[in-house]
Amino acid sequence: MLITALRLAKMHLFSIFIDRFSTINSPAQVSLNSATGERITWLEENKVEEGHPLHAYMDSWTAPEFGDITTKDGATLKYRIYTPESAKQNPKQKHPVIVYLYGGPHAQVVTNSWAGNRGLLFQHWVDQGYVVFTLDNRGSNYRGKGFEDPIYKKMGFIEVEDQVAGVEFLRTLPFVDAERIGVHGHSYGGYMTLMTMFKAGDYFAAGVSGAPVTDWRLYDTHYTERYMGNPNTDDDAYTASSVFPYAKDLKGDLLIYHGMADDNVLFTHSTMLYKHLQDLAIPFETMDYPGKKHSIRGKQTGIHLYKTVTNFFNRNLKD
Repeated sequence: MLITALRLAKMHLFSIFIDRFSTINSPAQVSLNSATGERITWLEENKVEEGHPLHAYMDSWTAPEFGDITTKDGATLKYRIYTPESAKQNPKQKHPVIVYLYGGPHAQVVTNSWAGNRGLLFQHWVDQGYVVFTLDNRGSNYRGKGFEDPIYKKMGFIEVEDQVAGVEFLRTLPFVDAERIGVHGHSYGGYMTLMTMFKAGDYFAAGVSGAPVTDWRLYDTHYTERYMGNPNTDDDAYTASSVFPYAKDLKGDLLIYHGMADDNVLFTHSTMLYKHLQDLAIPFETMDYPGKKHSIRGKQTGIHLYKTVTNFFNRNLKD
């Protein structure tokens, strides 16, 4: 944003601009700047100093590392990893892992920008001894059309393969316990959690799926048909990209949560899967939120949700 604003300013299209800047370790700061790039004033300095809500926690703050992995077919994937201090001190001590993912179009999760409440949750998990890992698989945004193309009429395939490649990388790290790797995501990330648990159960011991798409026939046509085609002519592709053909292969522990008033990914997505898993006599856990929509907003509800997710992983991934 800053570079673009400076270029436009030099073209004399305007004399001032507003810049919003953050990193994964620094919350957003907003400033008013002249066309030359000189800061005129802070609109929101948001400096983490005494009195700031984050200041008391900075001594235990864990800065993540960023890197690349290369898949077997030559694709370069970006990752971010938070490593607990105990793993740095004793790399041979095995730690559980939580893989947080999204994996779908229009989103890029591995960014060096402030991650909001979810980023604070990552810090809490790291404090509890978890390695926290995120990988942007093919199909994700801002890597070009060629990076997105593999999901066309094949959602839930290359994304799973890339996430498995991420776990194979994790398994090479001496402080990672390969038997205690969990996965969590919301929306498309909820769909990805189900697909990884159902299709790659040897890699993921536990999963928390939030507001998941379970069958693309039930989702918004404007979005879905762009990537999956017309369900009347591509019915087989829709079936293959739904979670139902693979649910029978669930091996690990699974929690599904959903807002019952969700008007984006309808609650029907989850209730259909509840019934399907029950018919297969496969046990699983649920947490549903009455009156809540897709983002499951509300301070107390958010606290409840984060505690529910964390407690689930503690039960199933901790020694």
